[in-house]
Amino acid sequence: MANNFITNNKTHKSLKGRLNTLIGISDELKFLVGFFYFSGWEELFENLKKNKNLTLKLLVGLQVDQILNKIVEHGSQEEEQSQDDQFNQFMTSMGNAINNEEMDTETFYNQVEFFIQMLNEKRLIIRKTENSNHAKLYLFRLKEEQAEIQAMAGQFITGSSNLTRAGLSGQEEFNVEIKDYGFTEAENYFDELWGRAIPISEIENRRAFLIQFIQHKSQAASITPFEAYVLILKTYLDLQQQKQIKPEVENLLEEIGFKKYSYQTDAVNQALSIIQEYNGVIIADVVGLGKSVIASLIAKNLGKRGMVICPPGLIGDKTYSTGWWGYINDFKLYDWEVESLGKLEDLADTIQSKGIEVVIVD
Repeated sequence: MANNFITNNKTHKSLKGRLNTLIGISDELKFLVGFFYFSGWEELFENLKKNKNLTLKLLVGLQVDQILNKIVEHGSQEEEQSQDDQFNQFMTSMGNAINNEEMDTETFYNQVEFFIQMLNEKRLIIRKTENSNHAKLYLFRLKEEQAEIQAMAGQFITGSSNLTRAGLSGQEEFNVEIKDYGFTEAENYFDELWGRAIPISEIENRRAFLIQFIQHKSQAASITPFEAYVLILKTYLDLQQQKQIKPEVENLLEEIGFKKYSYQTDAVNQALSIIQEYNGVIIADVVGLGKSVIASLIAKNLGKRGMVICPPGLIGDKTYSTGWWGYINDFKLYDWEVESLGKLEDLADTIQSKGIEVVIVD
């Protein structure tokens, strides 16, 4: 029986390997999963594409939320809702699953087209369970010749793995592949849930909406040459309208013996525009290109009382004008202070009591 265990570790098989093998010898798949993640589609894509007569019925049991940029499964509210409301919830969940950093890959973009093709050919059929369901069940109805050879209509896998890259191969799971009993009962269980589920792709306007969403409102959306041109034009115009560093601040560079680099003043102009819109900015570049100079120029241009918070090793000496105290002195930021990151918990009260309006965190 241990040979039927699928754990994704070196001792036993991976679910990805078994699913891909069984996809090749099946003519119908019935998958009940917590949620359909595209990372799982990526793992099965090649073998689904090779089996041109295959039909996949996908029954989704849970919703997905995006919390602090992490994808989190949760059960939907078991309250009375119309099918349209449940479809809308599903689409919100689909958006969370697609539009995240993990899916921002070239592989994902290349595989979306086939996903849409299967939807259009009605070989991929999606429904949402009537009630929340966390079960994982992978049913394989074998091709006729395979069924005769193995003397069985089909087989199934059940266990802990969801249809994700991690669940199929990336993390340890526990699943069992069952060939010699229970297929009919497992299929009946799936079919009973399927019969009560909310159609997602079978209703024409819902399928069209799903496809339109993927094509135009997801990370996979194609960009036309005209749209690319308009974005470049908008970016150019925004740059022309951005705030400009004050001449007296720019001249200060030469007065204190700093060489004036256009990339630094351009960065200041852009940062000032971003601060005006978002009330903050991140300055990021490789070591040695003058991020501290740029930050000091921004501070001088803003003309407000401020504080630099940095590691102890960067504070320097106020008397000898080293470290950040050196920049404060050079750029004549006389009403500024420099404090250690180690005092971060105590600085909130200080900032408020002293009327600090600008903070630089290094």
